[in-house]
Amino acid sequence: MAELGIRNGLRSRTIESSSLSTGTKNKTYVMTYKKLYSGEVVELIDYVKEYMSLHNDVEILIGCDSQNFSDKTIYAIVVALYHKGKGAHVLYNKWKTQREPTRSVRLLNEVWYAVEVAEVMKNSGIPKVKWIDIDINPDPKYKSNEVFRQAVGLVEGMGYEVRYKSLGPIATYAADHLVKL
Repeated sequence: MAELGIRNGLRSRTIESSSLSTGTKNKTYVMTYKKLYSGEVVELIDYVKEYMSLHNDVEILIGCDSQNFSDKTIYAIVVALYHKGKGAHVLYNKWKTQREPTRSVRLLNEVWYAVEVAEVMKNSGIPKVKWIDIDINPDPKYKSNEVFRQAVGLVEGMGYEVRYKSLGPIATYAADHLVKL
């Protein structure tokens, strides 16, 4: 059985499959992403698995950014398949939701969406994500700092390494560019 819909803002299709031998039900999430430069649509999990089988020494970086425009909030999440010192192959998903008027909620949504994708990837058998990049500044003079400790705690509490503004988060730079297009 398959259901189509929005899962916490992430476009995905949930597929339930049953094991005849054990009688258990499994859920698989099919997430549709695009390649950054070509715009080609790919299924994230299958694409990343194949990509990693063809390329050695790839680190997976995930980041999300958002921007309020008029009555909508635009989110963009990036999965960067990073080749150390050589750049990254970037996949992304971008969507609009009803405007999130509270900055702290919007920023924590960004962090949660990135962690959620990392968890789906991990549960699908993809090697652990190297970094979750968050678009939050550790410097108290910036407004995003209001949720800095919560965001870092969320990412680290889920077992991932975190990078933020002053540490050069590649994935959130790409996501920032995408929400402005």
